[in-house]
Amino acid sequence: MASERSGAAGRVFSGILKWLLMVLGTILLIGAATAAILAVYAANYVQTVVVPEAEEANAALSLVRSDTDLTSAIYYYDESTGSYQTEQTLYQSENRVWVTYEDIPQNLINATVAIEDKRFWEHNGVDWSRTAAAALYMLTGQRQEGGSTITQQLIKNLTQNTDTTVKRKVLEIFEALEFDSTHTKEETLEWYLNKIYLGSYNGTNCYGIYTAAQTYFGKDLEELSLAECAALISITNNPSAYNPSTHPENNLRRRCLVLDQMCEQGYITEEERDAAKEEELVFASGDDAEEEEETTTLSSDYYSWYTETVISAVISDLMETYELDSETASQLIYSGGLKIYSCLDPEVQAAVDEVYTDSATLSGHKSDGGQNLWSAITVIDNDTGAVVAVSNASGEKTGNRVWNVATQTLRPPGSSIKPLSVYAPALEMGLVTPDSLLEDSQIRLSDGTLYPTSNSGKKPTGDLVTVEYGLQESLNTIAVQLLQRVSIQYSFNFLQERFGITSLVEERITASGKYKSDLDFGPLALGGLTDGVSVYEMAAAYAVFARDGIYVEPYVYTIVTNSEGEVILSQDGYSITYDANGSPIITGYAEGEAVLKETTVQDMDAMLQNAVENGTGEDAQIEGVTVAGKTGTTNDDFDRWFVGYTDKYTAAVWSGYEYAETINYEEHRNPSVDMWREVMELIN
Repeated sequence: MASERSGAAGRVFSGILKWLLMVLGTILLIGAATAAILAVYAANYVQTVVVPEAEEANAALSLVRSDTDLTSAIYYYDESTGSYQTEQTLYQSENRVWVTYEDIPQNLINATVAIEDKRFWEHNGVDWSRTAAAALYMLTGQRQEGGSTITQQLIKNLTQNTDTTVKRKVLEIFEALEFDSTHTKEETLEWYLNKIYLGSYNGTNCYGIYTAAQTYFGKDLEELSLAECAALISITNNPSAYNPSTHPENNLRRRCLVLDQMCEQGYITEEERDAAKEEELVFASGDDAEEEEETTTLSSDYYSWYTETVISAVISDLMETYELDSETASQLIYSGGLKIYSCLDPEVQAAVDEVYTDSATLSGHKSDGGQNLWSAITVIDNDTGAVVAVSNASGEKTGNRVWNVATQTLRPPGSSIKPLSVYAPALEMGLVTPDSLLEDSQIRLSDGTLYPTSNSGKKPTGDLVTVEYGLQESLNTIAVQLLQRVSIQYSFNFLQERFGITSLVEERITASGKYKSDLDFGPLALGGLTDGVSVYEMAAAYAVFARDGIYVEPYVYTIVTNSEGEVILSQDGYSITYDANGSPIITGYAEGEAVLKETTVQDMDAMLQNAVENGTGEDAQIEGVTVAGKTGTTNDDFDRWFVGYTDKYTAAVWSGYEYAETINYEEHRNPSVDMWREVMELIN
């Protein structure tokens, strides 16, 4: 009996074991199958998503090359010779100097590698052991250790992409592998050491090792001691915590770690390490820093306003197209050997400069507070939609990359917004014609108040007037009634989507808690925009009427090539080839968008001509030239505008003071109209 019970128990145990093995086998099989599926999915994801993005990113990073001392230049097309001529060679005018690899001290190179990426010279852009360790720390919830190599850190610095998602980390690995395969180790280190941020001292931010050496120690790189090299590279781990001037104890601890690593890895001897640890850092005085800033300015020449506009546009487009940070884009502009083919028309610019450099229109009209009268202009070629001239009259130009009133300043446009915000959309929607009759009277708002309060200081007459007359005399009552018919939201969208006005404010709460919005009658019908609008965008918007209803985003260059002649930026529709002599041939045209119907354009053109012939723009008339346009004046006469066009050119002009004050000018005259006419008389 005992043996029978023992045998039965054995069979039960055997059955349980067999069942457990089957379950375990099934689990393992399911796990293997799941892992295989996930592996296939991961491989597909990497191939279809990560790799294409990495290739696209590295197309941008391919702009990064070691030949950083090549001069870039801006060119213009010379009609008389049928070729491109140099308008401006570009130089770095800021207090920052690019240092080539050969001029970087070996101690600084060794310190960087020792503390940041000790296997830098051996790996292919990714340190797989550090990457695996970082992943393990993350999965186990332990304190994360950095797994990024110098190559990966450089890519972050170039693109300013600091996302910590898994996708971003995987993408970063592929970018680093590709970057390492197309760049030398020396090239990578050169860019890294010129790009890193090394804190600030005496109010000066230190980008790159040259500026840091001069700012902290008042020394050229070759004069740095081993301790100073270690101190500088210690900062990059945490520029605030390891700043040697504000946190000397922290920097000393980090500096000693750097020196220990250098010794351990064979870059320095124990004696050199110990001596460097004992060395006391001596910082530069503020006077030394100021003196250096003066001596590192490479030229006292100042760029023209047009050149400034081109530089800003190319930097912006490099940042957007290649996801570069502003510092990298600027470095490419100034010393990357770029060839920038601008839209400058030297004859038009010369006319603008003649008027804006020495204009009696602006002189002698100081404000009550003693401010000089300012003005800014943007001129667009109607045939191409290109900006061909830009200028400011805002006092003597005192530097490069300074504030450009024509492109950067936003001011309320007053009544010059009416053709864009109410008249054009009302005609486009078929709500009125130029001959439609409206009553010169106020409307009643939802709160019961009557609006607008006046027509430029005059009471509404109550008479029936045509829509055309309303524009001719710039009647606020007619503009408000048209906006009421169009609707506030439609007008707001029309300005953005049809005319490219980008500075509108949908809603904003100020620091004091005040609500601001351009979705209202005052901003859209009368031009009291919250932030205002730029001369640059107003010129492009009015050019729609001169270009048969086609809107073209304003542009100042057609093609940008790298030092090898490869296109890196281009306006849609333009292409470049080279003749047998290697001279560039640029063909094409800007691809615009039809935003207005033909009938709307015809009606607006006729009404804007009438506004010049019989209305508020009478002073813009030019003998023998058809002129169309609209004036604009803001509350208290703080801003004066005229935006108009001839058959050849469209131009927007603003006049006012740097700080809003009532314009002190001849009674019943508009300085912007006078400036506009003076320029147009020279170029038409």
